[in-house]
Amino acid sequence: MLGAEPLVGGPTALRPWREADVTALVEACQDPEIPRWTRVPSPYGESDARAYMLQRYDAIATATAAPYAIVSAADDTRLLGSIALMDLNWEQRRGEVGYWLARDARGAGHATRAVQIICRWGLEQLGLERITLMASTGNPASQRVAERAGFRREAVLRSSYRGRDGQQDMVAFGLLVTDGSSGSTT
Repeated sequence: MLGAEPLVGGPTALRPWREADVTALVEACQDPEIPRWTRVPSPYGESDARAYMLQRYDAIATATAAPYAIVSAADDTRLLGSIALMDLNWEQRRGEVGYWLARDARGAGHATRAVQIICRWGLEQLGLERITLMASTGNPASQRVAERAGFRREAVLRSSYRGRDGQQDMVAFGLLVTDGSSGSTT
């Protein structure tokens, strides 16, 4: 089943979401940087976390997304963030990766490793041929993650996303199966 098996790369692991993650999910999403760059609502409460969990189950059941909790490989109970292959188009063999990290998990390489892990899995195990990553032009940290994970910058899409602060230009990154490895996960 899509998104059911844990994936590990070095000190970073991806595992299926658990009911026990609700409290940590609510706590992490209080950081204003998460809704600033993602579709996470603000303010974020327990009902939002429970709705997210339900949406994830629906996405897995319909094979439209593979959502994972980002955790430490040494302690899979501590939530570090969220990542998903989403908007999966099986006919075209493509999808998009989206992620966020909790404030205290940033700067340790977890985002880059998580992107590498899920993209390698998507290309090698799911048979995807293209994965897209979108990052706001105002979010250089996310752009660096994309580049470190092996993505190529392809275009700037003007006024492409309406975020909390209004319309944003987005940098489109692409990773193709023919690009080779999405980088080391160690």
